[in-house]
Amino acid sequence: MTKSGKQIGDEYSETLAQYLEALRKEGKALPSRAGKVSAKGVALASGIETQSLYKNVKCRAMLEAAAQELGLAPMETREAGPSKDDAKDRRIQTLEARNAVLQAEVEGLRQKLRRYAHIEEHMVSTGRRVIP
Repeated sequence: MTKSGKQIGDEYSETLAQYLEALRKEGKALPSRAGKVSAKGVALASGIETQSLYKNVKCRAMLEAAAQELGLAPMETREAGPSKDDAKDRRIQTLEARNAVLQAEVEGLRQKLRRYAHIEEHMVSTGRRVIP
């Protein structure tokens, strides 16, 4: 039987609480980098997934409280800025627009070709010139 997301989240928060308590007892500091809590370091040391530290509300609150106790800056959350997906989406839109223009042009040329094929067929069968 598989565990639900809530059960896994509760297990992660218990594991993190035990890890933080063990650090307090041993007098050790949280893994940090450049004065900020290292989420990856905490995740590796405690044995939970890194994303749980960001997404699990309980885990995030515990970690931020522990960081404040030690005088560290809390974990950074990445601000939503221009991403690669935005550039890709713009590129896709421009290519789709160009594709639509080219398809319309091709359809117009096909219509002309059908018209001229019909005129040519008439000229061959009757031997007369057709003025378009």
